Amino acid sequence: MSRGVRRASRTYKPMESKRIKLDAETVEAIARRAVELLEARGHQKRELVDAAELARRFGIERSWVYTHAIELGAVKLGDGPKPRLRFDPEIAARVLRRVGEESAADPPARSGERAGQPQRGRGSEVSLLPIRGRDDSGSAE
Repeated sequence: MSRGVRRASRTYKPMESKRIKLDAETVEAIARRAVELLEARGHQKRELVDAAELARRFGIERSWVYTHAIELGAVKLGDGPKPRLRFDPEIAARVLRRVGEESAADPPARSGERAGQPQRGRGSEVSLLPIRGRDDSGSAE
């Protein structure tokens, strides 16, 4: 056997202590309690989804998700010029509820609408000029 190479079949003995001896059941109980404490403090595993999935779940346009990525709590994966973004749906839901409550000037766009564009033809108080050769009903004169 060459120097510096160790055997792969080496067995390890558990560390023995003269003060504390823990059996497998006790170790398992400690581990379960540690998980409970972490979850209670909000350290549980977060679900992260991409912009397309977030848009699908909330019925908004993917472009709106990217435009409002910072407000929605985007997490950058990587440090390049265009890192992939992931979102925590719970954080996004809180933001979208707040947007709905504040009736923001730029609400999430629904399918067929563009974010940031004024909505036309919905309850407008402005009367339009008639087209020449047509009466008020829209039929030719």
